[in-house]
Amino acid sequence: TSPNSSLYSAAICGGDIHKDTGQIQSPNYPDDYRPSKECTWRITVAEEYHVGLVFQAFEIERHDSCAYDYLEVRDGDSATSPLIGQFCGYNKPSDIKSSSNKLWMRFMSDGSISKAGFAANYFKEMDECAQPDHGGCQQHCVNTLGSYRCACEPGFELAADRRTCEAACGGFLTKLNGTVTSPGWPKDYPTNKNCVWQLVAPAQYRISLQFEVFELEGNDVCKYDYVEIHSGLSSESKLHGRFCGSEKPDIITSQFNNMRIEFKSDNTVSKKGFKGQFFSDKDECSVGNGGCQHECLNTLGSYICQCRHGFTLHENGLGCKEGQ
Repeated sequence: TSPNSSLYSAAICGGDIHKDTGQIQSPNYPDDYRPSKECTWRITVAEEYHVGLVFQAFEIERHDSCAYDYLEVRDGDSATSPLIGQFCGYNKPSDIKSSSNKLWMRFMSDGSISKAGFAANYFKEMDECAQPDHGGCQQHCVNTLGSYRCACEPGFELAADRRTCEAACGGFLTKLNGTVTSPGWPKDYPTNKNCVWQLVAPAQYRISLQFEVFELEGNDVCKYDYVEIHSGLSSESKLHGRFCGSEKPDIITSQFNNMRIEFKSDNTVSKKGFKGQFFSDKDECSVGNGGCQHECLNTLGSYICQCRHGFTLHENGLGCKEGQ
């Protein structure tokens, strides 16, 4: 290649760009860039916006300090603007956002090794959270590159519309005792909720659940709103029952040291919901049959030994002897 053609090739990469969206590519992309190239882009979008830059592909000769080939990005419109980063290697740079409506980029390659180069989309970026309605978010607005998202205070979670916040529900609980309530308690629970509480007690303990208040849509057939109780942490564990309506379930005790409580509501009728107390009790019978000769019966806070028919309990409360 003649010197003149090399200069011409270098001159056609880069330039001043006054568009709100587009793509920047290394010269000759997607084929390998050529050696000894220098390309400079000055991107300007509409006033009162920022420039967003997102990389689709990135492969530039790697060096610890990017001394050979590199892409340089600056926050402004010149080579003296604040440096955002100088990039090389094979990992795509993180998304970039300028502090004004201008961004400056320079690609440099040395005289030897060439790679596939890079491709990046640029676009005008606005802070939706700075608008008067804060993006329509009820509690918090979090600006992201090219968009935004709503967030909620602790104890709340996003509703189905991804804008409003409602009381959070579910969770992983390791306390020995506590309270579980339907979301929004003491107000009526919202529609379209699915909450799962996973309760875990220490080994040799059992968990009991007793409802103080219980009022869900439904009666004999719980196909709309319901609470399911399982011994274990998965929906495949032993099912103690599916409950709805206004009749409080009897006290439920887990088989082992964990329990799963799942609440589900459909998209129509809402009721007051439920409030339940859970407490954990050590199962003394789980180790060595509690020292009982025949049968061990766990009770809340203690246990008792029982004897089979034809035997009576010994004075020590553990053994059994023949007799009435």
